[in-house]
Amino acid sequence: MLPASSPTWVRAGAMMGIEPLLAELGGDALQLGEACGIDRAAFADPDFPVPVRGFAQLLERAAAELACANLGLRLSQRQGLSLFGPLWPFLANCATVGELVREVAHVFPLHTPAGAPQVEEADGGLVFVYDAVGEVGAPRRQLIELGIGVLVGEVRRLRPGWRPEAVQFRHAAPADLELHHRLLGSNLLFEADRNTVFLDAEALATPYGAGDASLAGAWQEALASRLAALDGLMRARAEAVVRNLLPFGHCDLAAVAALLRLSPRTLQRRLAIDGTSFEQLLDAVRADLALYYLRESRLSVAAVAEILQFSETSALTRACRRWHGASPRAVRAEA
Repeated sequence: MLPASSPTWVRAGAMMGIEPLLAELGGDALQLGEACGIDRAAFADPDFPVPVRGFAQLLERAAAELACANLGLRLSQRQGLSLFGPLWPFLANCATVGELVREVAHVFPLHTPAGAPQVEEADGGLVFVYDAVGEVGAPRRQLIELGIGVLVGEVRRLRPGWRPEAVQFRHAAPADLELHHRLLGSNLLFEADRNTVFLDAEALATPYGAGDASLAGAWQEALASRLAALDGLMRARAEAVVRNLLPFGHCDLAAVAALLRLSPRTLQRRLAIDGTSFEQLLDAVRADLALYYLRESRLSVAAVAEILQFSETSALTRACRRWHGASPRAVRAEA
């Protein structure tokens, strides 16, 4: 079994709009939140710290109990990037959507250490890769759809009617995709190897904020010092790279270090400061993704083994018993 991970936190502002939405669906956000370990004070104070796992559980529990499979996406329509609170003035100053997306990925760990988005340059645009990090087995279907929905909604606010050319999710598709198609477009891939949204060059060039260079410089300097002092930042960023790279193979220490622009020795040293090693990190990511795919997708056990770079299904079975005390089929049956 894997050791329990430390709780991670996010500003209560991340729950913006959830109370009236759940009320409309016939639920009580305060009661559901309390059952998930969220203090009632969090619903009145956007700066109140909320456990990320509790927030994720609130979304999943509300989606199940209120029969709303697209809850995260629906909540995203009520939110904007002002949910970043103290980081919002910096983000609001970005000159273009492209600059905004890159800065969101860069400063996201200051919003919550449970996320480390990545951006990849691609032909004709940019790929935004989004996943939760740090907690093995944390629920995240609704959380992922919420995050991607907020980003897409911000572009749609500037470009009404815009939809991304492609969106991918690790989890299985819900029965009703009407809202997904309306907000995210028709090119949706579920049970994919990553959670991504593709933003085209025209969308990225859309003017956004004032783009005041002097203001941006002052903010960047201040945020750089805060990021440098952030506990666990290297672990979060290395984990994000592992999650992104693992399905494509060659996910070893050298490859991850190269993508982080570090030597393998430096990466191991900085991970040790964060209380882990590359081998432990890779094992935890595999354990978490195995659990997620078995619970949230209909992929075969063999397909999950391939995504996680196991040489054969039996190797995944042995690892799953070590991680979760049960075979892959038993984990799926319990879900």
